[in-house]
This record gives sequence, C-alpha cells and structure tokens, in this order.
Amino acid sequence: MSHDALHDDCETPDDACGLQDRRDFLRLGLMAVGALTALGATPDRLSALERVFATGLLAGDELRYPLPTADGATIDRANDVIIARFNGEAIAFVLECPHRGENVRWQANNNRFFCPKHESTFQPDGARIQGKADRGLDRYAIRREGNELVVTTTQKVRSTDAEAWAAAKVTL
Repeated sequence: MSHDALHDDCETPDDACGLQDRRDFLRLGLMAVGALTALGATPDRLSALERVFATGLLAGDELRYPLPTADGATIDRANDVIIARFNGEAIAFVLECPHRGENVRWQANNNRFFCPKHESTFQPDGARIQGKADRGLDRYAIRREGNELVVTTTQKVRSTDAEAWAAAKVTL
C-alpha cells in the first residue's frame, strides 16, 4: 500500500494527519486511565479483571459459569477452578491436587482427573482412585442461579468432611 493511499481520507497534509491520529490515541488513552483511576482501579484489580473476563465472571468472591451442556470437565486455569458435569450433577473443584499442589488434568479418554506429578487419579466427581494423594479433590461451594453456576472460591471443602463434600454439588 502506498503512502498516499494510507492518507486518502485525510484532508490535511500527511504529517498533520498522522499527528492528529497520535493525539487522538493519546487523548483517549489518558482519558481511559483517568476514568479507571477515578473508579479506584489498581494494578491488582485490573489484573483480576483481565483473568475473569477470559473465563468466569467475577462478583466479589464468586465466579459465574454457564451450565455445562455435556458430561466432562472445563478447566479455568486463570482462576484455578474446574467445572465438571457428571451423572446429572455439576461440581466445582480446586484445580490443584491435594497431595503437592500440582494442577490436575482431565483425561476425557479415561473419564478421570490425573495428577502428572505423582500419578494420582480421581473419578469425575473428584473421589480419589489411587496414587499419593490421600483424599479426593477439594471442592468449592457451588449453587445454581438460573442458567449459571455460582462458585464461591473462598469456601473450599475437603473430601475428609464427607457431609459437606457430598453437599458441594448442584443437580442439573
């Protein structure tokens, strides 16, 4: 593309048109920074927003996800959450293996979660099958609101608390 073709819609000399574009960009950028600052944005909050918009929608200590439409698992690495659907239930897990904190992986072909560090395996509901982990995957408190799952990330439930662990799921 020629230099002239880049500025066909510009009614001013080439240099002035380019400066105007840069001025507009800087003006709009500074206005955005000012607006975010006025709203109390900090680098930490902006980083959290970036993670959330890429995955679940954040509301305080809660993340919202669409209801899963098929059995399997969806991993939200940015927020360390697994959403699993199995046998008509939805469950939210902590992404980390309870043994040493390594991120588990969903193995769809084996219908299980797998920890690559010490080869612990877990059923789709998070129950321990075998390996060095001494318990099942930790669950988050979860509830259904309309067509969404709401996960409370400050409420972790260990499988050693059998009653609370069993209750930390949603029937679909």
